[in-house]
Amino acid sequence: MPYPGQPSGSSTRPVASDAAEARSSGCVRNNRLLLTAVAAAVLLADQLTKLWALRGLQDGSIHLFWTIRLRLVFNQGTAFGLGASLAPLITVVALVVSLSLIRLCWSTPRRSVAALAGLVLGGALGNLGDRAFRGDGFFGGSVVDFVDPQWWPVFNLADAAISVGVVLFLALTLRSGMRGEPLVGEA
Repeated sequence: MPYPGQPSGSSTRPVASDAAEARSSGCVRNNRLLLTAVAAAVLLADQLTKLWALRGLQDGSIHLFWTIRLRLVFNQGTAFGLGASLAPLITVVALVVSLSLIRLCWSTPRRSVAALAGLVLGGALGNLGDRAFRGDGFFGGSVVDFVDPQWWPVFNLADAAISVGVVLFLALTLRSGMRGEPLVGEA
């Protein structure tokens, strides 16, 4: 049965209001901006700290506190320096993962997902930039690492952003799963 004032033959199914669609569209647009801004901030901070490390740590390490020191290391491998001979393959895989992350999270209505995706993306782009521009040949460059706890592998800001983003993303996934909420779909 048609609603009053509705022409006969039209659907009687309720339609989402234009205001709700506009809010949802605005939310997604804001989250795209958030993802981009967080990724850009991480990338910029990572590259600036690496520039400092390249200049400031040429003459040796700097002890900060406890076992933490700043020491310049060039890493051709993945995490923990593994797979140095596979640098080009590692770079291609990191690029595919980064593009997949953007595709998966680009339209998320959840701010937390956009922010965490930005952390991981910014870190990945920071290390990809090193591989592309700090070496010879096809993605044969080394990642600049300089934070050395001496009880953990040497890392950089990009590594920290990726690690924090992934751990928090996993925690958010577990929490959402326990509540029965989709993480990347509609909030």
